[in-house]
Amino acid sequence: MKIKNSLKNLDLGITVPVVLACTILFSILRSVQLAKFIDSETGFFVSGDAFNVIFYLLLAASCLFFVLVSFLSHQSSRVDLVAFKDKNAGAASVLFAVGLIYDFGDSAVESMRIFTELPTYVTNRAELFKMLMASGALPYLLQCVFAFISAFYIIILAVSFYKGSSAAYRRKFLAIAPIGWAGFKMITRFVKQISYIRVSDLFLELMMIACMLLFFVALSQVISGVYCDDSRWRITAFGFSGGLIALCLNVPRLIFTFVAKDFINVEYPFNLGDAFFGVFAIVVALTAIKSTKKQSE
Repeated sequence: MKIKNSLKNLDLGITVPVVLACTILFSILRSVQLAKFIDSETGFFVSGDAFNVIFYLLLAASCLFFVLVSFLSHQSSRVDLVAFKDKNAGAASVLFAVGLIYDFGDSAVESMRIFTELPTYVTNRAELFKMLMASGALPYLLQCVFAFISAFYIIILAVSFYKGSSAAYRRKFLAIAPIGWAGFKMITRFVKQISYIRVSDLFLELMMIACMLLFFVALSQVISGVYCDDSRWRITAFGFSGGLIALCLNVPRLIFTFVAKDFINVEYPFNLGDAFFGVFAIVVALTAIKSTKKQSE
């Protein structure tokens, strides 16, 4: 018995008020968590065990809700973003392209900083490669390269959304650039020699990037029309999940940057690229829901 897309009466539209309400709720809860229960110097929890457990359980339940509704709803099978005209998605794409340009500069600076601290003499190429990967210099450099290529592709996607054209559909190889960007972004997080679970910022960023990767894989398939029938549901499932985590991480950071900078861990500041990804992912997921209604009509 086929389960995916089997519920014809399950409307994808029920995810819209949930994601909007959850973005506000978790931004507030995350602000409280940063202010009261996390040591800003180390990033480790100092108290509030019950609060932290409830926060993560609610966040996980919200993401699971988006995944289940998207997977089960028959409406998900009608998602089609090829040559779909939506000015909101176009504007969100422009914002994300700006965020990628920011990430291009930020990761380039970080890569160069690490390069300058590395030993100048290495015995062989294998040792050199190992050192570049372990230090994060090479992953940051490749993240920088893919951020630039991704920005170019997202601008093409923005034009496609504004005009309702198939310009992005014809750029199938460029469509994988955001996947590469997110992949190397993930690697740079694993370079950090610290607990991946006890450090709240790092744990949530890893969850965000995991959703980011799944979202970009689905987006590249749906936009390019390559093996897309099995991926359409992932646009809303991981667009809403990744966008929610990205915003609940970065909205409090942005607020505290101006009103209480001591609450922010210096290794995990506000990230414009991640924040604009959150906006982009949620808006594209909303556009995907709009496209299903157009298909019905």
